[in-house]
Amino acid sequence: MKKIGCLLLILAVGTLAQAGVRGDLRKGGQYYEDQKYGSALNSYQKILKKHPDNPQALFNAGNAYYRLKEYTQAQESYQKAAKNLAQKTPDALFNLGNAYYKAGDQERAKEAFRAAIVQNPDDKEAIHNLQLILQQQQQENQQNQDQPQQNQDDSQGQQNNEDQSQNPDENNQNENQKGQLSQQDADRIMAMAKEQEYKSHSGNRAQPEYLVEKDW
Repeated sequence: MKKIGCLLLILAVGTLAQAGVRGDLRKGGQYYEDQKYGSALNSYQKILKKHPDNPQALFNAGNAYYRLKEYTQAQESYQKAAKNLAQKTPDALFNLGNAYYKAGDQERAKEAFRAAIVQNPDDKEAIHNLQLILQQQQQENQQNQDQPQQNQDDSQGQQNNEDQSQNPDENNQNENQKGQLSQQDADRIMAMAKEQEYKSHSGNRAQPEYLVEKDW
């Protein structure tokens, strides 16, 4: 009987703890809908103090950090959430990509969007954002290629000037090759989505102009 009593007590405590977590999640969600992101974050942090691996609290905390423009903290929350979430892993990866992009890290943003697309080939928003980054990088490479070469030291001989004009061309060629490889990889992933408007077409490619966000 004592063992049964102890078991019932443990179950009761566990049930109360779960009810507390659900209550804090609801409270945080209400704050978030009211755009009180700091208060929402406090609710999620309250959960994480006792349950540091709670996936929903990690995911929601990442969203609150993101809205507060604290992108480094958002990245950490999304990374942890992606490891613990089941069905929502692609969502965490998508938001992680946005957090990297906002922080100016396009390379990690690309990897996060690719990972999200692999897990959910129908994620049109992730495909859109991946295309956006690839096109921005292609434009930057083209601008660097078209930029006229300037002589930095007139005292150097003509041979040095020729060397200076050749080295940037080689660097630009290498960068273009990297961009082509990335584009081929992206086209393969985009084809997985089977979304006609996002596929690669000769002379007819979708032109995303801004980062897409999802409202959770």
